[in-house]
Amino acid sequence: MTVLVAHASAHTSIAGIAEHIADRLMKSGYCAAVRPVDQIESLATYQAVVLGSAVHDQAWLPETAAFLRRFGDDLAKIPVWLFSARSLGDAIGFFDPNVTDPIASARRESEALTRSHEALHFRDHRYFAGIHTRGAWSRLGDLFLKICGAAPGDYRNWRDINEWAMNIARELQGADQHRERRRLHVSVRGKA
Repeated sequence: MTVLVAHASAHTSIAGIAEHIADRLMKSGYCAAVRPVDQIESLATYQAVVLGSAVHDQAWLPETAAFLRRFGDDLAKIPVWLFSARSLGDAIGFFDPNVTDPIASARRESEALTRSHEALHFRDHRYFAGIHTRGAWSRLGDLFLKICGAAPGDYRNWRDINEWAMNIARELQGADQHRERRRLHVSVRGKA
């Protein structure tokens, strides 16, 4: 089985996470290809997709939305997992712990992700914190981060990313075993 790990990134956070997920899938025995979403011409050679995007202004990047529009019918037929990189991940974020809960409760799901829920029936979606580089945000954004206690740094939680990738590998292995049992069952019935 070949898994596509597709990503859209304004900086390096998502690309690094995508490469790490692909590495874990390959260590579990799967072929995995890492590609930026705007360089994908077809999904014909992939049996599963892991799709990631940076989140800016509480929305996925435009190239991710374009990818979903272009390949939505194909993605609806195969297993799909989604991940996002933003300032506040599921396990860790840029902010001081006293600020994390109010920010997390104010966040809303992006429109593209909401539509994906309806169209793809994806297996799982995970938020990971990314990299905070001073000057990557607007001056107002940098001021907001500073007030909220965010210091520049790499906030990607590799343990959380590893666990999530291994969960994907386990789900794929379960699907492989189910397909093999069905194939054997059909084969035995055909001989009877």
